[in-house]
Amino acid sequence: MAGKQRSVFIRFNMADEADCDLYRKLAEAAGSSASLTAYVKRALEEHFSIKMEITGRQEFREQMLAAVREEMQAQGMKLVGALLAGIGTVSVPEKKRETESQETDLPEVCEELPEELNGVFDFIA
Repeated sequence: MAGKQRSVFIRFNMADEADCDLYRKLAEAAGSSASLTAYVKRALEEHFSIKMEITGRQEFREQMLAAVREEMQAQGMKLVGALLAGIGTVSVPEKKRETESQETDLPEVCEELPEELNGVFDFIA
């Protein structure tokens, strides 16, 4: 049975502040459990199971993002196709150049001049 067991030995240097703090935290968290070793095993097991769960969630997130990107690209291409198909069926009427022709056309023959211009002929003649 000893061949199937493995052990990890951890030594805490109580003169080192970081080691001392870690040991105190472990001892406080273990509280009234049977042994500090059993508590450390449970803490390590929880740590690794949480890490695996986080990794699984990250992989799922990446898969979902890839699927959403593919769908957005497919829908975008459908939209572009619909817009291009619609452009060929729409006819845009050309504006008439009425304003230009009105400006260049001479007025019809006028019977009499406006009153403001009557004195001009007297001045010329």
